[in-house]
Amino acid sequence: MGSIVIRSSSGATIIEFISTPGAGKTSLCAAVREFFAERGQRALVVMDASRLFASRTRAGGLVASLAPASLQGPLLWQVFYQASRLNRVGFRSEHRALIQAVEDFQRGRPIPEGDRQHVMGWFTNLIGQYRFLKTHAEKGDVLVFDEGFIHRVVQLFASEAEALNPSRIRSYLDLVPLPDLIIQPQASLETCIERVYHRGIWERFRGRDEAAVRRFMQNAHAAVGIAVEHIAARGWPLLQVVNEGHPAAESARQLKMKLASMHLVASDAINLPVNA
Repeated sequence: MGSIVIRSSSGATIIEFISTPGAGKTSLCAAVREFFAERGQRALVVMDASRLFASRTRAGGLVASLAPASLQGPLLWQVFYQASRLNRVGFRSEHRALIQAVEDFQRGRPIPEGDRQHVMGWFTNLIGQYRFLKTHAEKGDVLVFDEGFIHRVVQLFASEAEALNPSRIRSYLDLVPLPDLIIQPQASLETCIERVYHRGIWERFRGRDEAAVRRFMQNAHAAVGIAVEHIAARGWPLLQVVNEGHPAAESARQLKMKLASMHLVASDAINLPVNA
């Protein structure tokens, strides 16, 4: 089997997930964290990294050294929150084409204004958090985004009220910061719909009928398919794990086996089998 070398653009390795809602990002995200923990290395989701990375700033250092222990957690979260807001400006400056493309498309979508604000709110939070975390990452850090830029194709392009535009999805992906690894939990549309209802439908969908939810899920499933096809065509680092038809522990085991096939060939490089 051939291999490709993936070089981190920062001291950290950045891992992103993409999947249809209900396919199992959350459970397999936990498996990624367990995999690195078993090897003496921490894989951090945003909530885990927020206070740690905030403590690496000047303001965070003062909090860590001067504030009572009982106040350090809340204060470090505020440092992270405010610094992330400031980092939105830097990200917008560095990725103007991406921001313009997202804003232009969102203005033209036939969705309720509340949905538009929800989508753009999540995206705006992401750009600030991403830039802050990447800026303060150190060599050896592993950052895991279960809803990073790649997975944003679901919110940014899929709804129950519109037809998908594959060219816009592909153009968007060509503008986002490329992670070091993309993981896709795979499950059928019917399985995903069943899981979404089992865990509880999203609050903004609770007033909508089942037909609307199904249309959204169908479009979300298709958007993920378009994105993954584009990712594979570009040769970007992709791991796919079937997450149905067997116990969740088996999916986690398979993902860990695929992660174990990765070989660290340099301090800033990962050697990953092609089409793993």
